[in-house]
Amino acid sequence: MHPSAQFTECIAANISYWQQRTHNLTDDTLPALDRERQNLYRAAKFGLQLPDTWQGTADLILQTYVFIERRGYWGEWIPMLEQLLECCPKDNLALRGRILDQLGLFYRYNRQLDEALSTHQAELEIGYALNDKWREAHACINLGAVCREMRQFDEALTYTLNAEKAFKAINAPLIKHAFVMLDLGQLAKAQGQWENAEQHFSYSVSIWREVGDPAYLANSLRLLGQVLVTQDKIDRAMAVYHEAIDALGGTGNYIETTRVLNDLGSLHWEQRNLVEAERFFLKANSSLLQQSGDFVDQALVLNNLSTVYLAQGKLKEAERSFHRSITLWRDCDDPIHLANSLGGLAEVKATQGELTEAQQLYGEALNFLMLFPQDAWGQKLQKKFTESLNDLA
Repeated sequence: MHPSAQFTECIAANISYWQQRTHNLTDDTLPALDRERQNLYRAAKFGLQLPDTWQGTADLILQTYVFIERRGYWGEWIPMLEQLLECCPKDNLALRGRILDQLGLFYRYNRQLDEALSTHQAELEIGYALNDKWREAHACINLGAVCREMRQFDEALTYTLNAEKAFKAINAPLIKHAFVMLDLGQLAKAQGQWENAEQHFSYSVSIWREVGDPAYLANSLRLLGQVLVTQDKIDRAMAVYHEAIDALGGTGNYIETTRVLNDLGSLHWEQRNLVEAERFFLKANSSLLQQSGDFVDQALVLNNLSTVYLAQGKLKEAERSFHRSITLWRDCDDPIHLANSLGGLAEVKATQGELTEAQQLYGEALNFLMLFPQDAWGQKLQKKFTESLNDLA
């Protein structure tokens, strides 16, 4: 049964309305969309089903990226992009490349790393087929990030350097080089190359200060703060974190704010300032975060809050939070963070005198960590948990 002309016009008008609402998305306009996002979703779903509104709906879905990315709704949006890809004509390679770019990113944010890898590989093939250096560069930088999170560091470096080469070939805007520096910094950080990571993050910060995007500036500052802490440059790290908080002030970007608050809590934890650490972790564990689809940051904050409860002797609170964090990490498919939370729960069990269960938890954690011999943090955890297990024995 064909839809009536009146129905099609109604859907087209709704798509046009949402195109206007999402045309110029800024941190100031995102909170208002939160309250109406289910209406946006419904409009997009209806629009994809009609031949006359399909193209306009595709434009709407792709231009809504900033809202979905900054508000953490990627889990809800992935089925929309999957449906859009399925509807997209096979010969419209340029549009398919754009869809694959966003879909792969949201797969990665949602910890669906195998799907992210295959999606960006398909994006790269389109870049080659169209001789499109822009698409090739985007696919390569995305593949580098996925491989880094899969702890495939050699492949990650190759893809990231290929992205840098492609961006230079087309004289890409300065912000693209900021992303490359950021990814190179994260790759160095993952391998314990602290000075190298600091240089890359510092360069990325300098670019974002020039560009003026508060969210990306805060992200670069936060990562710089992490490597400064690792090198015991505590005063500089504290200043960097507070600059990140100041940059985010008034933006409403609660996800990036959560991450900075979490890192500030971690810094106070390293200084054994438990009261301040707990305060920052509780601020990070906001109702907005708990209601979001950002399970990775939820798990991180819960794990860190658990460590403070353990140090304070609040064993029941620590056990409860560790269990919630572990459940989230299993869903997120992040073995090293999962191992870290398992080791934390093992310490709780050992303190409670439940030694057999503690040994089992340490054993499970070590089984995960042995799979990642090149990961600096993973190896540090492996040494720590091995010593703890030997002490129990």
